[in-house]
Amino acid sequence: MHTRAEFRLLVLFNALLIPAAMFVSSYDVRLLPPEQQAWLATRVNLLSTPLQSIAGIVSFTAFIALCIGLAGLLAFQGWARWLTLAATIAIYVPMPLSGTIVLSGFAYTMDSVAAILWGVLLAVAYWAPVSVEFESRARRAARAAGAA
Repeated sequence: MHTRAEFRLLVLFNALLIPAAMFVSSYDVRLLPPEQQAWLATRVNLLSTPLQSIAGIVSFTAFIALCIGLAGLLAFQGWARWLTLAATIAIYVPMPLSGTIVLSGFAYTMDSVAAILWGVLLAVAYWAPVSVEFESRARRAARAAGAA
């Protein structure tokens, strides 16, 4: 299989895995022990402090940028690598403000696999042979002419 096609399959698989992991981690309460289920039932789901509200807005904006970046990665646009990297950092920075998170083992596994795969995707976009595809055509032609 061609490198471009393999990269696109990795992007598409990741684009499906991330929402699946988010869905599972949001709705897997029945997989938790009864004590943790009871604690979660008493927890307020609203963002209670202004700092948490700002963190939620930043995370949501970063998620939208991440979706746009994924589309750009599929099209091998040079800006997409920087946008997805910046959005990834913007998603993880406010995470400590979100408070306690309780996940079942299955949800934690899915979240971990999605995070690892996302890291692999970013690394491949920057350092694998497919990274050349993100350069402009003029730059690739200049590189090829310089190598010849």
